[in-house]
Amino acid sequence: MLGLTGTEMYTTLLGALSVVFVAARLSQPKESQAVTSNSRFVSFQRGFVICYLIMMAADWLQGPTVYALYKHYGFTHEENAQLFIAGFGSSMIFGTFAGTLADKYGRRLNCQVYGVAYALCCISKHFNNFYVLMAGRLLGGFSTSILWSAFESWMVSEHNSRGFDGDWMGNTFSMMIAGNGLVAIVCGFAAQGAVQLYDGHPVAPFDLSLCCLILGTLIISFTWTENYGDSTASQSQGLARAWTVIKEDRKVFLLGLIQSMFEGAMYTFVFVWTPVLEELGEVPHGFVFASFMISCSIGAIVFKTLSTHSSTESYMRYVFIVAGLCMAGPVVTQNPLLIMLCFCVFEACVGIFWPSIMTLRSKYLPEEGRATVMNMFRIPLNAIVCLVLYNQGVLTVRTDFAICAVAHLCCAFLLHRLSVYARQDEMKASPKDLEMDADA
Repeated sequence: MLGLTGTEMYTTLLGALSVVFVAARLSQPKESQAVTSNSRFVSFQRGFVICYLIMMAADWLQGPTVYALYKHYGFTHEENAQLFIAGFGSSMIFGTFAGTLADKYGRRLNCQVYGVAYALCCISKHFNNFYVLMAGRLLGGFSTSILWSAFESWMVSEHNSRGFDGDWMGNTFSMMIAGNGLVAIVCGFAAQGAVQLYDGHPVAPFDLSLCCLILGTLIISFTWTENYGDSTASQSQGLARAWTVIKEDRKVFLLGLIQSMFEGAMYTFVFVWTPVLEELGEVPHGFVFASFMISCSIGAIVFKTLSTHSSTESYMRYVFIVAGLCMAGPVVTQNPLLIMLCFCVFEACVGIFWPSIMTLRSKYLPEEGRATVMNMFRIPLNAIVCLVLYNQGVLTVRTDFAICAVAHLCCAFLLHRLSVYARQDEMKASPKDLEMDADA
């Protein structure tokens, strides 16, 4: 395999990763009897994950052709960049209010709003008008903030209110991320097939996305119950309380920094991996994308094994270090195979990261303002991405990778500090618990 180049290398690597995925899936230990025998939990988990993946499919279907659509309409690279920045900027600004709306008026309602707003974003893609497309991007940025906060908040709250074992939540997170990677691969091929059926017009995947959004919104409307954060607080009070939590609870503050730095570097990677590989030879983008998504699914499977043998705070430090070393790959080597292997290992780290960060959020974030705090975490995240996009003409691609490597290593240090603070808080609480037990 070391002697392979070009398309042959990418297809061989994709085949090898597929074998690893199947082997990892088959080697997974069976679920505990307590989980599989609880029909209420299995039904709840299956229903949520299916709906979540349908809504994620709506997002994945739009990704492969959005740049191509704007180019098809005749917009310049600079105008394209403006539209992309508008999406991230919208998520940064309006997404914060989406969190308070979810906590006050209901997470289920917020998920329905996601379906409607993102559907309008899809419809806007049929208009060859910069300002209509800009409005669609603003709606899209607002919608993705809901996607990455309200769905998880609804599930965590519902899981707890129904009295399910807290340890079972990690199983749901793993299913969400592993399934998400496979859905992304299917959506990539579906988007390409839709374009071909539409005589090459790149708007076709957005119509498929619209169908997913309608289906998912109907499932939410007829099968989900409503849950809330703090329904008595106004939006300003909700934001103020979330900020107080972040400011006064150092564990929550560090968790927010970790999430923002890792995801900011991850989205930077999305923008810069293509030029690195393209300067080393021909790149079959579909195979590369599929390799990344299978690697991510492998990571989600590995998470289940890691989480059963160690605490999330312990193993994630090493995952962050590995991710940092992988991002340093393009800085120290020009070998396309080694770089591609670094990228795939990094994507596996991403697959471990998602269910792990979800587990940490379920542990440290307060229930009454969960969605609001999660969306406040996305403010620095989107600011980082906008800053990187704005400076793409100034920073070299390898400088981008060096910054990503440093960001991931910083995450390892920040998680170490979070672990220290968590242990200190537990030690402070222990004597009080003993006194209460003695009084009882």
